[in-house]
Amino acid sequence: MIPILKISSLVKGDIIGDKNLFVKGVCDIEIGKKSFITYLKDESYKKYLKKNKASVVIVHQDVSIKGINKTFIVVKNPSLAFIKVLNLFKSKPLENKKYKISRTAKISKNAMIGKHVYIGPHVIIEDNVIIEDEVKVEAGCFIGENSCIKKKTHISANVTIHHDVFIGEKCRIDSNTVLGSEGFGIVSIYEKKKMNNYNIPHIGKVLISDNVTIGSNCSIDRGTINDTIIGKNTKMDNLIQIGHNVKIGENCLIAAQAGIAGSANIGNNVTLAGQSGVINHVTIGDGSIVAVKSCVFKSIKSNSFVSGIPARNHSDRLKQESIINKLPDLYKKLKK
Repeated sequence: MIPILKISSLVKGDIIGDKNLFVKGVCDIEIGKKSFITYLKDESYKKYLKKNKASVVIVHQDVSIKGINKTFIVVKNPSLAFIKVLNLFKSKPLENKKYKISRTAKISKNAMIGKHVYIGPHVIIEDNVIIEDEVKVEAGCFIGENSCIKKKTHISANVTIHHDVFIGEKCRIDSNTVLGSEGFGIVSIYEKKKMNNYNIPHIGKVLISDNVTIGSNCSIDRGTINDTIIGKNTKMDNLIQIGHNVKIGENCLIAAQAGIAGSANIGNNVTLAGQSGVINHVTIGDGSIVAVKSCVFKSIKSNSFVSGIPARNHSDRLKQESIINKLPDLYKKLKK
């Protein structure tokens, strides 16, 4: 149990209510648990406050809490504050392990291993790999030659990192993700009365900047000649395909099952929603949003919001959909 005074100090908030409370853990806003803490994201969730059983609620400083019999921690940004609280209560099995190198790990004599590194069972590390201080590599990972993993990065179990992959500081790569695989570069030639497909060799690298998160079961291909690049603080969900030579800017959000074809250029602060796609050689401008299940067939300007297949300006598409929905009635009138 953690005293509420410690929590309020952590999130830099003011306590309104019982300052002697102890908190067992975190809970949701809809039902909650006694002696647990939750948070109010915005006014739309306020309806849950009276019935919620949580003893402590983190709220924005502008939210009215009169008449509600609970203890509150008032902050400027409840979402960021709750992230800190979640980290406080989060189970950290790997972090609690002592820094060590498993006896079953196979590490090249030419590899450079930093201080306070954890390398789990059955990890394979090839020639000229550099692993810096406080890196964690969980069981069953493969790290190919000439790759580099910078400080405080966490590689989950069964990740495959091929040769010539650079991963920055404080990154997290989740299980079963593959970095640096061959891209889908094909030359098709009609010869001897049949079509033959030839794979193009890929000699580029994968460069991942600092503070990048990559979910599980993602695949990021190496460049054909130039490198595939992921910018700082970009966050990627599970089941994402990034093609060869793709450049992704800083602070991007890419949701599950998105796919980006080769040589596409994604700007800074771009959001790609779930199951969205981007074809090869197009550019998505800074600050743009591609809606769920949309496909971008041509370059879009900065701060665009597009949707559909092919992706178009979202407000224009809504107008088109409205007209299409009226077509059956118009047809009936024309028929009469």
